[in-house]
Amino acid sequence: MALVAASGCGGDGDDDKKSILPKTVHIATASDQPGFNLFAGHNHRGFDMDIAFYLGEELGFTPKFQDVTHAERERELQEEAAQMVISTYSITPEREKKIDFVGPYLMTSQGFLVRKDYDGIKKEKDIGGKTLCTVEGTTPSRVGMPRHTVMNQAPDYSTCVSKLQEGSVDAVFSDEALLYGYVEQRKNGKVPLKVVPNVNMGLINRYGIGIPKGYPDDCRRILKALRKYVVEEWSSDIKAQLPALVDTYPGDWENRFKPDPEDLNTYSSCRA
Repeated sequence: MALVAASGCGGDGDDDKKSILPKTVHIATASDQPGFNLFAGHNHRGFDMDIAFYLGEELGFTPKFQDVTHAERERELQEEAAQMVISTYSITPEREKKIDFVGPYLMTSQGFLVRKDYDGIKKEKDIGGKTLCTVEGTTPSRVGMPRHTVMNQAPDYSTCVSKLQEGSVDAVFSDEALLYGYVEQRKNGKVPLKVVPNVNMGLINRYGIGIPKGYPDDCRRILKALRKYVVEEWSSDIKAQLPALVDTYPGDWENRFKPDPEDLNTYSSCRA
């Protein structure tokens, strides 16, 4: 991974394209993810939005948000329909062949969201035979499941959560951090939810900011600003946006979810 990260933003900036950081920066994001980005009351709010606004202040641009599905994120950047994607976007070698990343700004295991009164999943072996929902084009959609598991793929997580609350699926499989946003959002509803404790599958995911390839100078500017954010603002924003996550891991949530600032040089497509 380190070798991939070091080579991802080739060039010294001499042949850099026009900047992707004009006065208004188009940022693609999924607007239905509570805790990370939820569009309601004509406003975007959530952890991904906190990062977008922080970068805007540091780098001198105004964010302009546009909705994107998880499956369309790479295409949005390859066609430069957006200058950034900030959307619970995991850094992977496969994606780095098509776009560049700056990050991580959060790391998370992958877990299972269930109805609060449901006890059908207590261990990993219990996944076999269950009906799960995840979102097409995401890293969870590529995780191999135990035999006889039925995996439904939806266009977005809100659809999965609706299926869960209706009882048509047993669990939603996704990044643990993302699932806690739905726990908080639905805690006072008719069908409250929970994340199954200590049952994880797949790899640790590291969220990054996606940008088009070929902008090494901008990549380094974003990297410096994001590293400063992780040091100065990260913890307070997580507390505000994902309280269910913090409450679940008292005293340990930073160790589980906060990246080391030096990891940004390891996993980003540039170094600064």
